Amino acid sequence: MARHLPEAIVAAVVEHGQVSIQVPVQRLVEVARLLRDDPDGRYEMPVFMTCVDWPERDERFEVVYVLRSLFRNDVTRITVHVGEDQEVPSLAGLFSGMEWHERECFDLFGLRFGSHPDLRRILLPDDWEGHPLRKDYVSFGEPVAFTHNMEWALSPQDRPEHIPGATRGSVERA
Repeated sequence: MARHLPEAIVAAVVEHGQVSIQVPVQRLVEVARLLRDDPDGRYEMPVFMTCVDWPERDERFEVVYVLRSLFRNDVTRITVHVGEDQEVPSLAGLFSGMEWHERECFDLFGLRFGSHPDLRRILLPDDWEGHPLRKDYVSFGEPVAFTHNMEWALSPQDRPEHIPGATRGSVERA
């Protein structure tokens, strides 16, 4: 891969036997097509695609694709970094089923995928406001108190006098 498009790789590492490459968002389709079509790779099956939200970064989102080569019996990971208002090129035209993964990232993170055939919500109702997997998403409701989290889930006046299991792993002695 690196010999065909060396300028398209921002970073490359091998962790736990898995190759991970970071590419510029503008080169994503080109790199994914090469991984799929190169006879030495043949990464033809998308395993999954997801997103990581880093709100403190200029390029807030890290989009992660994991592709499997049944021919080589391994996987490779492609990552691209994009800003909040940046569009990610769709890989739906390259990989069957990728449109569902992209719709999920659109629904839960608010990422837009250019040239996607049907970019609309997939898990949440059409009138849902916001994107719940963003780290700055404000959820509604109140925390549920369990024995292991009463210290922060309940106010001091609402906590029982003795909290069983107040310390994780503690053993109560008679």
